[in-house]
Amino acid sequence: MNTKWDEENIEKLLKQAPKIQDHRSKEEVFAKLQQAGAFEEQTPTMPSKRRSYKWISSIAVAAIVTCGVGISMLVMSPEEKQEKANDVAMQNDNKQESYNDETAEADATTFAADSATTTRMTIPDETSPVYEDAVGEGEVFTVSLAGADEVNVPSAIVIPKEKLVEDLGKEKPTQVEMYKYYAPKLDEEGYGFEEQHPIEGEIIENEQELVVALDKPTKKNIEALKETFPQYEDIILDQNESTKIELSALAATQNYSYYLFTQHDKKYFVPQREVAYAHVEEAILGMTGHATEQYTSAIVEGVTFSVTTADHVHVKFDQPLDLETVDYTQAKQMLEGIMLTAAAFNQQVIFENIVQTTWDRFDFTQPQPIPVAPNELPLDIIQP
Repeated sequence: MNTKWDEENIEKLLKQAPKIQDHRSKEEVFAKLQQAGAFEEQTPTMPSKRRSYKWISSIAVAAIVTCGVGISMLVMSPEEKQEKANDVAMQNDNKQESYNDETAEADATTFAADSATTTRMTIPDETSPVYEDAVGEGEVFTVSLAGADEVNVPSAIVIPKEKLVEDLGKEKPTQVEMYKYYAPKLDEEGYGFEEQHPIEGEIIENEQELVVALDKPTKKNIEALKETFPQYEDIILDQNESTKIELSALAATQNYSYYLFTQHDKKYFVPQREVAYAHVEEAILGMTGHATEQYTSAIVEGVTFSVTTADHVHVKFDQPLDLETVDYTQAKQMLEGIMLTAAAFNQQVIFENIVQTTWDRFDFTQPQPIPVAPNELPLDIIQP
């Protein structure tokens, strides 16, 4: 028997096959093939090294079946062809509708994510002090914002030199000049604070002296002015005969420990005004022990330290402090809270007994810089 087959022999065999006439409907053909298992997946097998020519007969059978199915498709009536076309069109429509739904859902998710990102950009999750290296050629506009429960939140905005020139016509305006121009533009409510600025009255500067004539002086807005203008050594309240107020709010500058105050789920550094301190060591040690519903200690629970002063303020942790084992935000707030408390006394801090030599922006081999102001806010709090 000749087993040498090629394409020409196969073609001759197929031409010699009897012509097939199949009057069955396509449904009957499909059912027959399905019953025979034509649509079931076969478990793949490794090819045998031994040659086999049985596949030729399989090809012939497949060709005959294909011819039969093709004939049944050719003999379809116009109505059946139209029905088939409608089915295909309906399937395409369903796929397009599903795609549109998925695209709309994806767009909605993207929009929600963008909105969340915008919110996070607008109001920072946690605040940080302003440092000199971030100011550059600009100026720091300090302002005390009105939080809940009569708590003032000392804040600062770094204003670039170009904006100062555009808005005020000069690169180095005074704090009073900046306040008069920018205070009415502050979006206080948009950042979760109560409307407080500009405080009604007249503010006049005379070198290092600030003269304030308020229309309705209160202890809160006087304290807000003190925190808004920390650059001035003296604040003089110009009272008229019809205005009486407790002047203790304008007493000589007092120093406090910095705690954390929560405003709309955001934490800000604020001085704990229940206790004033004359010495920096006492103020830093006072950062624990005076927590209230309003004020939370910035010191990580379980962390203890000693404080001594020499050339700088030395804060030495009693146990080696591994900052990588502490929550990042809490660790950063503890260090910056200590630095802010020392800054009230115009002192730099040297941290000792920390495992890391550098961490975040901190170089623990050097004295830490004195923060310029607590609670930096983004420039866009100032509306156009």
